[in-house]
Amino acid sequence: MSSSYTRLFRVLFVIIFIKLLFLLALYLHSYDGVARFQRSSQVDVFDELLVDRRGMPSLEQRLQWIREEMPSFPLEELLARENRKLPAAKCGPAPDLMNIDFHNTYWQRAINGNLTYYLFAAYYDDREAVPEAPLVRLLAMVNQHQNNSFEYPEIFCQFWFEGRAKPVIVPVSEHKVMWPFYHAPRRYYPTFLSCPLPEGKHQWLVPQMVSLVARKCDMARNLLRVVYEVDEPAVAEESVVNASSSSSATSSTDPKFVVCVKAMDFPYEDKSWRLIEWLELMRLLGAQKVVLYDAQMHPNMTRVVKDYLVTSPGFVELRPMSLGRGEPHVGRHFHHYAMKADGFNRILNEMIPYNDCFYRNMYKFDYVGVFDIDEVIMPLGNVTTWPELVKLARTVPDYESRTAADCTEWVSFCFRNVYYPRYPERPKVYRNLSSSFYMLQHVERVRQHCDRGAAAKCLHDTRFAVGLHNHFTFFHTEESACAAKSVPIEFAQMQHYREPDTKALLIDPIVDASIWRFQPQLQARVEDRYRRLGFLPTEEELAKTLEKRRLRDELVLKAAVGGV
Repeated sequence: MSSSYTRLFRVLFVIIFIKLLFLLALYLHSYDGVARFQRSSQVDVFDELLVDRRGMPSLEQRLQWIREEMPSFPLEELLARENRKLPAAKCGPAPDLMNIDFHNTYWQRAINGNLTYYLFAAYYDDREAVPEAPLVRLLAMVNQHQNNSFEYPEIFCQFWFEGRAKPVIVPVSEHKVMWPFYHAPRRYYPTFLSCPLPEGKHQWLVPQMVSLVARKCDMARNLLRVVYEVDEPAVAEESVVNASSSSSATSSTDPKFVVCVKAMDFPYEDKSWRLIEWLELMRLLGAQKVVLYDAQMHPNMTRVVKDYLVTSPGFVELRPMSLGRGEPHVGRHFHHYAMKADGFNRILNEMIPYNDCFYRNMYKFDYVGVFDIDEVIMPLGNVTTWPELVKLARTVPDYESRTAADCTEWVSFCFRNVYYPRYPERPKVYRNLSSSFYMLQHVERVRQHCDRGAAAKCLHDTRFAVGLHNHFTFFHTEESACAAKSVPIEFAQMQHYREPDTKALLIDPIVDASIWRFQPQLQARVEDRYRRLGFLPTEEELAKTLEKRRLRDELVLKAAVGGV
């Protein structure tokens, strides 16, 4: 009997023990069990989320970023002034951040009677050829078209100098409206306001900040950093390598060139591949810097620009902008619509990036070119670079002899336009080159060049130009330089890669392969950039693409023969 009880207890013990082991196993496999068991030797994964754990950046770093975000607002200078605890001026007290009337992100507003000024930037001009120098020029959009019978009401500039409590106040001496053509209601016109520095101890000092006020002792509702950039352009390591590898590398004594491009408004069309080819050709021709203005680009174009900013920071610069009249600076879809909805308003706004680029770079470069990314000033004959071209341009005659024969200086050297259309129905001229090159492939052009003043583009001398249009100068220092010289087409031409407005010009094209002189270097550089950006497909991706193309062609063929 006792042996039976003993056996039963043993069985029950085994069953209970097995159940306890089972429960223990379940617990250990649960999260709490694993966590408790491993806590001494393993970190909880939820304690190590992959989030940004960097500390707060320094004020200096944040101010640097703010300067990039808001180039014209002098926050650094304003804070430095506040830290000095300067006494408040009774006449023209300096505004603070909460008094600024910001407009469409990058602009500030001033009002004077019926006139509204939207201010974009201010620049210090002490060039030797400028008679009224030194002065500060304010770049603005104003609701007043050029009108000789209109008299601008008195308006003032308040200058703030480092360490000085009171502003130096001067009247605006001149409004230069950079649009002498037709006008329309509800438009704002690009205008330069001139504020000469007064004679005395401040005449040759550069103001830190400037404001525009209707009455001289008003507290301003705007405050602009005064741009005075005289440092030599930084050249990235890649730029040095590329320049030195060119057979036509420029020397340190050659004139320096910067290219200014209008708003990059390409939200839907991917022109990244064309942008790369164009940038590399600019570099081969002698441009040391290309300045682009961001107006919503296709993501691939943004990738290209960012890659150049990293690899060639001294060569490519991207600057922010918005429309001066006030169309919302929002996502690319509405912004693109607003740009296209009113072509005249878009053209008026284009004057802002051209002139902003000019005045930010006029002390660092000898010549400024204003181009779109489908335009190239191409030297011809034995000349292959812009430094060689401007030296030659000084000696050749002026086409149609518009400038005096005794001129020794010209505000610009201009080049006649000729169109290079697509001609999609014609076979490739250069069969051994892939279709991933646009300008190298499109070497058929219309036979006839445009007239001297029709769509020409120029290289502007930074000593003499005052206000730029995309085709010529509105104003220049007439006492120091003659008007623009048109260089004859046997020496250079402006190659325009688009369809002509007059379709009759498309008839009877000719082959003009001047660009092929740059083919080996240009092709190699472009292909290197394609590889870097991952634009070239793998063999598997290429096979899939070709198969899709074959299937699509079959469908097109079936549709053409009636579905048989």
